This record gives sequence, C-alpha cells and structure tokens, in this order.
Amino acid sequence: MTPDGVKHFPIDEAYLIGGWLESFFWGLYTLLFAMSIYGIYHKRREDVNGFTTVSIVILYLLATSHMFLALVRLIQGFILYRDTIGPILYFANISVRLNIAKDYIYITNLAVGDAVVAWRLYVVWGRKLWIAIVPALMIIGEFICGYGSISQWFLPHPNPVVIAHWGQGIFIISLASNIVITGAIATRIWYMTSRTRRVLNVESRDNYSRAVLLIVESGALIAAAKIIEFTLFKLAPVDGLNGLNALYIVYEVMPQITGLAPTAIVYAVDHGYTQKDDYYTTGAKSTILFASGNTGTDTFADTEPATQLADPSMSTIAFAGNLIPGGAKDKSEKPPRGAQWRTASSSDYEPTSPV
Repeated sequence: MTPDGVKHFPIDEAYLIGGWLESFFWGLYTLLFAMSIYGIYHKRREDVNGFTTVSIVILYLLATSHMFLALVRLIQGFILYRDTIGPILYFANISVRLNIAKDYIYITNLAVGDAVVAWRLYVVWGRKLWIAIVPALMIIGEFICGYGSISQWFLPHPNPVVIAHWGQGIFIISLASNIVITGAIATRIWYMTSRTRRVLNVESRDNYSRAVLLIVESGALIAAAKIIEFTLFKLAPVDGLNGLNALYIVYEVMPQITGLAPTAIVYAVDHGYTQKDDYYTTGAKSTILFASGNTGTDTFADTEPATQLADPSMSTIAFAGNLIPGGAKDKSEKPPRGAQWRTASSSDYEPTSPV
C-alpha cells in the first residue's frame, strides 16, 4: 500500500500478466479473423465492403505485430536484462525504442478500430454524413494526441509530465468517442428492430440473443475496456516504479480487443446474424421471409429493394396466393402454417418447410 492509500501492483507483474492475456486474446482473434476472411472469400462475387475488409486485415496485422514486440520485450526484461537492469527498471523505462515502436502500433490500431466502429455508425444511421462528422474529428484527435505523446521521447529533453498529459488526451478522446458511438449505434439498432417488429406485429421470444448481437454490433466491448483502461490510467504512477500499475495489463490486451470487436461486427453482418447495410438505407423492402416452427422463435429477413431488382416481378410481397405465379389461384388457398416462400426465379415460387 502506497502512502496515498493506493494498493501497490508491480509493473513487471502487470506486463507479464498482460502478455499472457494478450496471447490468449490473440488466439481467439486469429480464429475469428480466419472465419471472417473465409466468409468474405466465399462471398467475393457479392457485395463485399472494401473499407471494412481492408480495415480488419490491417487491424489483425497490427495486433499480431504488437503481440510479437510484446513477447520480445518480455524476453528482454525477464531474461536478457534480468541481472543487469532488472525487470522493474526495464519495464518502467517506456522510452526504450522497442516500446516506442509498440506504442505507435497501439495508437494506429486504436484509431483504425475506432474508424471501423464509426463506419458502422454511419451505416446504421442510413449513411447520413452529419452523424459521422464528430466521430471522425475525434479519431483525428486520437492520432494527434497519440503520436504527439509518443514522439515526445525523441526530443532532446523529454518531459514525462507533458507526455502523460498528451497520453491522457488520447485516453479521454478515445473513451468519449467510443461511448458516443456505442450509444448512437445501439439506439439506432434498437429503434429500427423494434419498429419493424411492431409493424409486422412480430413478438420477439429471444431477447437474450438480441441483446448479445446489440452488444457486438455496437462495439460495446471496446467502450467497456476503455472505461477500465482510463480508470487504471488515472490511478497509475508516472514513473511506474511504485503504486498501482495494473494499467499495463489492459494496455497490452487493448490491441487485440480493438481488433476483435470490429471483426466480430463484420462476421455477424456477413453471416446473417444481424442486418445487412441496405436494411438501414432503404425504407421499403421487396420480400419478407418469415419462419416459425418448433424453435419457438419468429425470425424475419429482408431481401434487396424492389428498385434494385432486375426482374420487377420479384418485387411483390407474397402474402396472397393469387399474387404468386404458379401458386394458389385464390386467397383461400394459403400456404400451411409455418411454411415460407422460396424465391428460385421469376417464374418459380414454391412453399418450403420451415427453417
């Protein structure tokens, strides 16, 4: 316990635990990234978002590079310089060139990850430019404060207090942007989903899954991690020698979390766990597919808008039998309960079994 009442947590232990957790999250991240890229590859002939695809590849490369440098630093601190400098003094010296390179990767990874979540904000709000202006400015502020803080070490006489102020700036801006973006995305998704279900008179019986998907799609994981990181930053000492240094546990893991969350969003969208981009940008939909059966849930999905279909005959909402070519000739001949209409071609409509 330090004189000011803050519990002591050594910096070498913090980096060791942080390195272990980072490797664990990197394994999860690698698995999710591989599945996402596999799904994108199989859908390469369809509409693939180039911005998010390139972004998640950059994020993975940055996160992998960060983990590699973190491992090298652990080897240096606990093995190479164990009997000369000592682990505590080595890790407390954040002006080491290896650590500076690692911090540059951290800042870049942080800003790119926030940019992907900001893009999702732009999409779910119907691609309205005004909604993305403030997040974009805040991300630029992250770059300025982050690079400004780290670059101070290249000055002839760097001031640790000034560096800490610059560092505090990036933590505050990043935390604020993530809270704003997460809240705006979650509000919009919840509103759109609730409105659609209300219009269709569909009552959801799987609120747990909806809540999980809402957390994933809104990037709430990054916001939660940022709150913890900023709290520990305020409690951490400037020199890293004494006091609570638990900040570096979260600090080491953040590049993996920052990459995991946007990749999870891309995976959820590409695999149909959440709505495609055009769901938020088009008002009327051409066809509503719905299934209800032994699963105890009612689900629905929307196809492309009628104005984008090459065959206008496919833009009809197939609720009445007399509107289905080759199907029932009058409204009394309704498809059996639980059936759904499958669109095979402009002249082939037939009921299939529930999903």
